[in-house]
Amino acid sequence: MSIGETLSAARAAAGLTLQDVSERTRIRRTVVDRIEHDDFSLCGGDVYARGHLRTIATVVGLDPEPLLAEFAREHRAEGPSARQVFESETATAPERRGPNWTAAMAAALLVVAGLGVFQLVRGGSPDGTATGPPATSVGPQDSGSPTATTGTSPSPSPTVVAELPSSDGVTVRLTVVGPKSWVSATASGTTVFQGLLSKGETKTFTDPTLVKLVVGNAGAVTLVVNGRDLGAAGSSGEVVRVSFGPGDPAAAG
Repeated sequence: MSIGETLSAARAAAGLTLQDVSERTRIRRTVVDRIEHDDFSLCGGDVYARGHLRTIATVVGLDPEPLLAEFAREHRAEGPSARQVFESETATAPERRGPNWTAAMAAALLVVAGLGVFQLVRGGSPDGTATGPPATSVGPQDSGSPTATTGTSPSPSPTVVAELPSSDGVTVRLTVVGPKSWVSATASGTTVFQGLLSKGETKTFTDPTLVKLVVGNAGAVTLVVNGRDLGAAGSSGEVVRVSFGPGDPAAAG
């Protein structure tokens, strides 16, 4: 599915209207509608389009990163890069023909004026004897000033996570028992599935360490994790985010 079709399907699975998305994202309803039709001309440029995509995807329960990556592939910038512009400007810069005598004379006058101001500030007399207050010598810093301690401050204790046998891994079986539901699955940080599932469809996800799910219309989906039937993922129309690791999911907390 295209970017717009994916957003539209996820919105429908979440039970949201175009107006609902517009109010939650503060993006005009017309712009949201055009984005769902893969028309980004009303966004005002690629930077704003990516911002709109991220905001809308979050509201409808999607991971925005795969959509942003697809947008980048489909809308590669055609203009010159900043480096190319810099090199072009450098290559076309006019060459100096000779010394700038006007600037040199101005600099010399500034030096002379600066010396005069310096003498006035020092308060020197015509015979060269300074009339200002004697300079105060700067002595070494007080030995009583604080110094850096050589001890090492204790680092905060890490959060203790219950270790579960990694050899078993994690297996998640997802079944759609109601109307359509949008699902995104991530295994060890990589998106392995993202799309709309119909009633009766089943998906199984396995990984040695971690499986994360985003489920739209969670009441229409049941989960079996590591052999334990967890029942419905949530309520009808609810968008649910869950994570499972090895071991008994009821003990994961």
